[in-house]
Amino acid sequence: MTLRQEAYAMIDSLPDDDSVQFFIDMIRRFNIVAGKPEEISGNQNLLSEKREAFLHMEELKKKYQFPKDYDYEQIRREAMEEKYGCVN
Repeated sequence: MTLRQEAYAMIDSLPDDDSVQFFIDMIRRFNIVAGKPEEISGNQNLLSEKREAFLHMEELKKKYQFPKDYDYEQIRREAMEEKYGCVN
């Protein structure tokens, strides 16, 4: 059974139309339909903007990658010491 067939079987097993409508609403809320955000409420536009910003950051991360030997922990330690001095 494919994933799509399993989804159809699950929808067919729902007891009434209200349950089917609830299922459809849940899919829309999680923006699974066609991979695009649905216009559900005023907050959806804000979520769409945040999603676009996140995707833009992901593109930048792919375009400008950190060097393989970049040590995040060392950079953090140096910044903490520069800002706060020796805490110990």
